[in-house]
Amino acid sequence: MRPRVSFVVTLYNKARYLPQVWAGLRAQTGAFGTQYVFVDDGSTDDTVAVLRRLSEGVPDVLILQQANGGPAKALNAGLTLATGDVIKLVDGDDVLLPWCTAWMLEALEQSGAHAACGFPESQRRYIVAPIAEPKPAEAEPPRPKIETVDLLPLSLRRAQTMPSLWLVRRSALLACGGCDGGVFIQDYSLELRLAAAGVVAVLRGPLVALPEAAPGRLSDNQAQTLHDLNLAALRFMLQRPTLSPELRWLGVTRALGRAYLWSIRRGGLAEAPRLLLFRLLAALRLLPLAWVTEPRLCHPFRVSHPIRVPAAGASQLPLAAIDG
Repeated sequence: MRPRVSFVVTLYNKARYLPQVWAGLRAQTGAFGTQYVFVDDGSTDDTVAVLRRLSEGVPDVLILQQANGGPAKALNAGLTLATGDVIKLVDGDDVLLPWCTAWMLEALEQSGAHAACGFPESQRRYIVAPIAEPKPAEAEPPRPKIETVDLLPLSLRRAQTMPSLWLVRRSALLACGGCDGGVFIQDYSLELRLAAAGVVAVLRGPLVALPEAAPGRLSDNQAQTLHDLNLAALRFMLQRPTLSPELRWLGVTRALGRAYLWSIRRGGLAEAPRLLLFRLLAALRLLPLAWVTEPRLCHPFRVSHPIRVPAAGASQLPLAAIDG
């Protein structure tokens, strides 16, 4: 029985990218059923109108419009509507290469893993330009070797991947609770939760075309990105009291390092000496973990730049297994 794939695409002011994004979705090769779930997170351009025009007449397309609440809230809303056996996550300006889904499905099948992912350094780049006519199909490159990797130690050191490079069994996404609704940007909280669920099938090859430049993309907001890395790491560790001491110290040390470096470069020097001391104590495992709090890890970013934090009660999937 062929699987059914739900493509969950989050959008905010992505009208200019949608022709390429839609073409990439429709060009996917392989024997599987499809569902398309689009979540518009309060766009102020004509994203929804363009999407409706492109998808007219195509079955199993759902378009959800909501007030702007951030990418984590938007992705969780899309996951509640996805009914496929597996979920393919897609950012609203990334273009799936034609073989992307087929390769990742094969990786899931051969490895038995709950999720498959790729790494950003292996991906292609594209320059945004209107699509006037369908382009000839690109030749499929040799398939990369499928690896199984314990991603969590790598992820606690630094973020490894991005939503468009994940294909996940629906049951695994529901079990991990989707994104942490208490963090604005979804990427890192989702990666940590998926990495904690078990070994991941990894493909070190081209899966997605990423835009050369995407003005307004959240990844360009360094303060918000680093803030959310620290907040996601802290919340992840607090939600998992059975996390091994080695991994906990790794996460704490890296988060304190991010806060310290930001404080000396952008956030003013007032907090730097204390953060440096905390980081050194954490590296030696002498820091009381009770001292590792949200203000200490996140304040340097908040004091220097405006930071968006989801409102209390922000959308979050129920955590079926909070300790993985």
